Amino acid sequence: MKISILALFLMLLSINSNTLHAGDVCSESLSAHIQEIDSSESFLKTLAEHAKDISPFEIIQMQKTMTKRYKSLKNFLSAYNNEKANCAPKILSTAVAIYDYSKVGKSILANTVLRRVFLGFVKYPLYELTDYIYNYRKYTSNELMNQVTAEIDASKVVLPEGVEFHTTDKDYDPNLYALSDKAIGGTTTLFASAAKIWGFISDHVKWREGRIRDNSEATKILRENFRPLDLVYEKREFRLSNYTIPGHFGHVGVWLGTKDELVALGIWDKEYFAPFRSFVEAGKNIIEIRKEGLGFQSIDTFINLDEIAVTRIKGIALRADEVYEGLSEQIGKRYDYKFDARTADKITCAELIAFSYGDIKWPQTKTLFQISLRPDDLAVLTLDKSSPAEFVLYFEGIKKKDGGGFESKNFEEWSKLFKTKDHLSEEEIKLVAEKKVKEQRERDERNEFQKMYSGA
Repeated sequence: MKISILALFLMLLSINSNTLHAGDVCSESLSAHIQEIDSSESFLKTLAEHAKDISPFEIIQMQKTMTKRYKSLKNFLSAYNNEKANCAPKILSTAVAIYDYSKVGKSILANTVLRRVFLGFVKYPLYELTDYIYNYRKYTSNELMNQVTAEIDASKVVLPEGVEFHTTDKDYDPNLYALSDKAIGGTTTLFASAAKIWGFISDHVKWREGRIRDNSEATKILRENFRPLDLVYEKREFRLSNYTIPGHFGHVGVWLGTKDELVALGIWDKEYFAPFRSFVEAGKNIIEIRKEGLGFQSIDTFINLDEIAVTRIKGIALRADEVYEGLSEQIGKRYDYKFDARTADKITCAELIAFSYGDIKWPQTKTLFQISLRPDDLAVLTLDKSSPAEFVLYFEGIKKKDGGGFESKNFEEWSKLFKTKDHLSEEEIKLVAEKKVKEQRERDERNEFQKMYSGA
């Protein structure tokens, strides 16, 4: 006869009640872990209710919740099975582990979105979940369940009032969902492989330098306007890679701030900021992730662009500590060639920000198999007056034949970059058409360059 996981847990808890006392290590570790399960399950239940709209902030909170819970389980098993503690019956530790894993099976692994997010967590060593699926399968296996049931039957324990036996189906097994997960995983992996090869090629193909390059006036204005944790956007029409990212801007980074500003914020001496200090002192105040990985740039090198823009999250200085710590947690992650905003183990430039900046509902772009996050998705948040983001500045470079230099654009001109045709006036539609003609001319020039580059 099989019993429900909950009934099994309650029954074994009743067995243990005559052996344990409220103050000993056994009952304390058991109580602590059960509390951890209950609190985390409440959060996971909330996530499951809107899993299709899960935000980057919630993904990180889910990861932290599961990392903490898994540590708690391991600590409980270690304490309970320590011979010096003399906890009894020993079978209780196995029952609690079965109870824990089975709850996760129902709250996370049976939910398509949460499962795929969680399976991304287990790949990243920093999250300390790399052996989770192995242990999940072990503790929810038919063999172990039968063994535990046999031990309970042999003990001839009378169940407490209200606890009943139930015949239940086996809880979630990742293998049951392997086909759908692997099908999507295989498709996106093929796409990622192609994107990686194309990214390497396109990053090395350029036909001129940026129109704002070495512009001391633009650099001076930027430095005067930058505030810690500002978002910095780039457009490089002279590189082939600019045309591989949908939207107006192809990349976004974060202005970390100067040493004086970071000292004033109380960030400079924090332990998590240690990896950033040498770069800031060297004048490399912009943190970003490109295809080669996480890196740092000075504004002098970053500004080799055709267009540059800055936006700001209102009141970000009040949350600076958690944001900088969030940025530090991205160190070591590789570039996400799948452009999947729900995989926290690999990230893009926009995901670097979304996973670090806290509870912000960034607009996201839906594709056939996944959700992605583009630089434009971060920028467009400034168009909503009630949003936490605000426009700071936007420079557009001028061609040398037209005099060179740059032109400062206002918020109205900025907003036109992201408006659809339905939101534009006749005059604005005309300007957009002229811009498209200009961009087509740029593409023609690029194609001519490519022919020369390839020897065609």
